Amino acid sequence: MTDMLRQPVTDRSAWKVADMERDRSWVYELTPEALAEIDAALGAVERRGLKVGEFGTGDFALPGLEGLLSRAMAEVRDGRGAALIRGLPVEKYGPDALSTLLWGLGIHVGRPLPQRASLNLGGVRDNLIAHITDQGLDYNALNVNGSATSAEQQPHTDPADVVALLCVRKAKAGGISRVVSAVTIHNDILATRPDLLEPLYDGYLYDLRGDAANSSGQQVTDGRIPVFTYHAGQLSCVFNAKMIETAQRKLGTELPEREREAYQTFLARALDPANRLDMDLQPGDLQIISNYTMLHARTGWVEEGDPARRRLMLRLWLRVEDFRDTAPGVASGYVRGSTVDVGRAAAAY
Repeated sequence: MTDMLRQPVTDRSAWKVADMERDRSWVYELTPEALAEIDAALGAVERRGLKVGEFGTGDFALPGLEGLLSRAMAEVRDGRGAALIRGLPVEKYGPDALSTLLWGLGIHVGRPLPQRASLNLGGVRDNLIAHITDQGLDYNALNVNGSATSAEQQPHTDPADVVALLCVRKAKAGGISRVVSAVTIHNDILATRPDLLEPLYDGYLYDLRGDAANSSGQQVTDGRIPVFTYHAGQLSCVFNAKMIETAQRKLGTELPEREREAYQTFLARALDPANRLDMDLQPGDLQIISNYTMLHARTGWVEEGDPARRRLMLRLWLRVEDFRDTAPGVASGYVRGSTVDVGRAAAAY
């Protein structure tokens, strides 16, 4: 277990909903000039026939947007942990252009990471952009990722430094994005149930969901993944309740009562309306969040009958240089060696 933080965090990362609603400096509106620059950059790579994964920042020039992107990433890294960029004209572009646009913006922020192939409906190279939409799968089945269903998802982190989510189409009803500060959850538990911090710092075995197997051939991590780590003066979080629960299903075991109480208390704090910010993302909204200080979730949704009108989000997982010095062995949500080493994966792109 890493060192345990025994004092509350008081910086901007420890926010409540009232703080986010009172100060909306984390929301950035795109100007007509910025949109024209994005359109010009998109046209430039399309004329050269360049696809996702085939061009870099020099090919998708955004000199006028550098300041906005820098401020947004400073908010994600050192501030509230979240930024919302509004106003991308998604209705103007076809599917390929939207993927190219998101890739072009993303590479100005970090290095995209590969994602699970089951999430990619768009044929994008090596699944660098996930299409988050309902594929008609059963969320309760083993090895099914919630992003491929319309089911409600509980607060969790993703295996990347940063996740960028572009809203292309809303659901007919539901599908509301939810974000919560993991730092606030730690403060709440420290104040009310400090006895439960130890099992959260000790961590849990995680289901690998068919992506890999551990050294014993089981589809769970070799080691425990801590929910909280405190390293180099920074508190970080990794959490996914479903992967904890399905790991136990695969092992045929049950969590000890104290460990179960700890993660259920964590979930209850994450779902507290005073902590949980509901974000009704509109088409053209680009949500960017830190996977170390923030958890994200969504409500379930009702679909349109026409597949062309169903809810669609495009997602990038990003590795960002010098983003955070994590505890030894913990990187972007995985224990190194237990599953995909995201550092090695990122080096390929």
